[in-house]
Amino acid sequence: MFDKLEKLIIEYDWKVNKQNTTAGWRSGVYSLSVGKTYHWCTPGIPLLPTRAMNKDRRIYDECKNLFPDFDFEMIIINKNTIAPPHRDKNNIGKSIIIGFGDYNYGNLLIEDNSTKIVEEHCIYWSPLYFDGKKDLHWNEEFIGNRY
Repeated sequence: MFDKLEKLIIEYDWKVNKQNTTAGWRSGVYSLSVGKTYHWCTPGIPLLPTRAMNKDRRIYDECKNLFPDFDFEMIIINKNTIAPPHRDKNNIGKSIIIGFGDYNYGNLLIEDNSTKIVEEHCIYWSPLYFDGKKDLHWNEEFIGNRY
């Protein structure tokens, strides 16, 4: 079911993210945003919408095809990133997360905001819906290539 999407992601021409406007831990690693994205124009002024990016539209289109009932405008793909505990402050509503690559370990950990219980999720080829703005989340270390 996810063969085509995984192939598109793995074959993408990855470049190191040099921007500092994303989360600090995302700077200096491989990160890709596709779909309707936002940019900073002046510190202290809200994000401004930009047009759909011209970066390999096939990834965005394949996600729309796989998840037709899920309303989203943007996709963020990180390659080999170990995310520390964080919340996605700019998210609106729920997110879908799914893992691809030839990695071992690297499960997603999510702390429920109300109960503070941490649950571990294997997301390899297994989409998970969660509220990244509300719930603290991070991933374990891993071996291999993880997208």
